[in-house]
Amino acid sequence: MLNGEETPAPTETAKVPEEITKQSFRLKIWRHLETNGLAMFPRPVYNRIPNFKGAAEAAAKLAELDVFKNATTIKVNPDKPQEPVRVLCLEKQKTLYVPVPRLQFGFLNRMELPEEETRPGAIRKAVSRNGMETYGKPMSIEDSVSLDLVIMGSVAVSKEGYRIGKGKGYGDLEFGLMMHMKAIKPNTLVATTVHDCQVFDTLPAELFGPHDVPIDLIITPTQVIETQRMSQRPVGILWHLLSNRRLELMPVLGQLREIEMLAGRACVLKEEDTDVEERTAQRIGQRTRRQRRRTRSHKSQSEGEGNTTEGEEGKTTKARRTPRRRNSNKSVSKDGKEGKEGKEGRDDKPRRPRRPKPVIDFTVKISNISPSTRVRDLKQALNERGVKPQVMVWKGFRGFCYLHFFKPGPPKGEGDIVAPPSMESVISALSEMSVGGSGGTEGPGDEQRDDKPRLLLVEPAPPRQPLAAPADSQQKDVAPVLEAPAAEVH
Repeated sequence: MLNGEETPAPTETAKVPEEITKQSFRLKIWRHLETNGLAMFPRPVYNRIPNFKGAAEAAAKLAELDVFKNATTIKVNPDKPQEPVRVLCLEKQKTLYVPVPRLQFGFLNRMELPEEETRPGAIRKAVSRNGMETYGKPMSIEDSVSLDLVIMGSVAVSKEGYRIGKGKGYGDLEFGLMMHMKAIKPNTLVATTVHDCQVFDTLPAELFGPHDVPIDLIITPTQVIETQRMSQRPVGILWHLLSNRRLELMPVLGQLREIEMLAGRACVLKEEDTDVEERTAQRIGQRTRRQRRRTRSHKSQSEGEGNTTEGEEGKTTKARRTPRRRNSNKSVSKDGKEGKEGKEGRDDKPRRPRRPKPVIDFTVKISNISPSTRVRDLKQALNERGVKPQVMVWKGFRGFCYLHFFKPGPPKGEGDIVAPPSMESVISALSEMSVGGSGGTEGPGDEQRDDKPRLLLVEPAPPRQPLAAPADSQQKDVAPVLEAPAAEVH
């Protein structure tokens, strides 16, 4: 210690204060949403603009405001929690602009639906990720666009107008590009829809820079907050904050830089590559290196089988062999004795314990399914309600299906801490759920028409055990699917 200060006793441990960063606030929000059952599909919400329970209610509250009613052109981010806002924009016949995800293959898409595609199901499909690619008309940075309202996704916001995104910088770059297009007018308001728990009274001002976009309106499922706007809006793209690699990832930035440089404006990039996307590239690189190491390890074991001659190396290598490679004993020795020793060595080697089979916690049966309903239609309906079973047993042609939910295993890490669903919460989430079908209406010739949704019946069902039968007599109607939510089994 300095200046003669006493050293703490060994039994005392100094608690290191948590570093106050944008990421610390993100983790706080992500943890709270997951551990309190407030998170919706896609899960887990870590590293995302989180989809929250009440997103539809927040969108409906936004639609009641005059700023929404009077707006004719609205830009909405493409994330899942703002999907209800995109639906309302098309239902109210607003001109809707949606940015290209990650700005990888363009900039803005103007959503244009055919006149006959005005049904609610068609609109919901159009604002999905695939639908935005199908029905979106690409807009370049040289096109003329004028926006009345901008909706952004957020991880955390404050009543002072500060906004924290997921950390990739997409929202701020989109805003800078729209400023270049002169799409943002002085009276264009910037709003966000979030859960109440994502709203802070104050956030440290030193965390925010000139590139951060401030928020004018915060809409939650329960309230509308007009912020104090403690910071100014970005005037455009701040090139000195970007690296050359960011331009390579987002070609639209390179196009804008060429336009600016031809106009005689300085667009100097920063020399040191510390841009936001560097962390993402490092994580991708680490995953790639781990995959390569596993691949090389697998290859070395397979190749070593044919190259091993005799001795301890042969025993060690064969200890990792599966029973199907038992013929490798012939290559170990010519008289067969060494081959027996190899088997003994393999038996002495401790084997890796088998992974325990998952146990069904509870099962839900969904019936009254129309024979014309496809499994992907039901999957989409489940995703919209945040229900994600581990196994789906699909019997749609017989009018029903089963959803199996496994008992939770031990947590693997911070990002995997998810509150397990209960049967009551699943049945409550699926109540009054309808999926397109005949709905009981009949047309000419006693043929049922498929123009009405059919109300589904959701009820508990006894779990079916076992999940998987032996290899020689596997059941066809039940099979386990791990690491793949809502996988159907025909």
